[in-house]
Amino acid sequence: MSARFGHIFRWDLDKTYLKTEFATLRDLVRTARLPAEERENIPGSAALIRAMRDLAPADAKHRVFFISGSPEQLRTVIEKKFALDGFVPDGFVLKPTVSNILRGRFRAVRGQVGYKLGQLIAGRGDAGKVPEAELRKILAATGCYSGQIDDIERALEAIVHENPVQRIIIHLDQQTPPIAFMPFFPRVVPIYNHLQTAIVLCLDDTLPVAAVRTVARDLLQYYGFDEQRLANLAEDIVRRRRTYLTDGVLEAFAAALRELPEYPPREDEAEEALDVRTADLTQAIASRAEALGARTTTEDIAQAASRSDYLELWAMDVERREEAKRAKKLAAKISRDQERAAAAAVKPER
Repeated sequence: MSARFGHIFRWDLDKTYLKTEFATLRDLVRTARLPAEERENIPGSAALIRAMRDLAPADAKHRVFFISGSPEQLRTVIEKKFALDGFVPDGFVLKPTVSNILRGRFRAVRGQVGYKLGQLIAGRGDAGKVPEAELRKILAATGCYSGQIDDIERALEAIVHENPVQRIIIHLDQQTPPIAFMPFFPRVVPIYNHLQTAIVLCLDDTLPVAAVRTVARDLLQYYGFDEQRLANLAEDIVRRRRTYLTDGVLEAFAAALRELPEYPPREDEAEEALDVRTADLTQAIASRAEALGARTTTEDIAQAASRSDYLELWAMDVERREEAKRAKKLAAKISRDQERAAAAAVKPER
């Protein structure tokens, strides 16, 4: 299995490439002030991008772009972070936050749909399947300003209306179950970490299987994962994807993993031990893929409709987020009540 065409990868920055906290104003201020050296990666993200670059065929190089909700003022810091991680993206866009504030567009400071959809279409999009009137309703419902809607419509008129998006991968940062994305299957694939991303892209024949080993080694070396946990994560994503794969894909994936060349001899004992752990993990992933490929598929997975009701999906997502907030507040209240009850039960002796 190997990549045969050059692909364009469009990454989100926050919570997909970098660990970023937005829950409170204090989180926002702290994040804005962090220097490049203290910004933490989502485990495996940098290794995956280096693999995208390094493992691509010479005649089919991949391109990597970032679209971020972080403010434009962080450009220098983020450029330095990319350099520390060992690559330079082909481009990245940051949000004009100060401009939005000065223009009184306060919804746009936190809103993402109008900003990111506009940038995606400006780069290249396939949103042209949505009728113009429906698109305006969707954008209005998501809090977009009329100027943003006009900009998006003008950008739509300038693009070629085809179907260039092969896969959309969502990093599950807040324990949202994969089933919540069922209306967007099979194009959208939720993942728990970037070993799963690498596996998805290999099963799509977008990256060679060496990318799986590269990311696995990075996770073992720098992020404290153990082989069992990573093998379980690999099995999880293969199990979820196999319904959508043609016959023989998992067997070919496993065979390609087993055929990867051995690591060269190392003088450093720690590096040698890491190579052995990575090789064992790679074989374990191959074994689990083979076992799943040999089973008869019995799941009856509902396919997404050819045309989705995006307004309904947006409303469902808003309700899901509100339910999560209510659950979080309830859990905090219960915790406080328990602490008060425990304190009241402890009476000091006189």
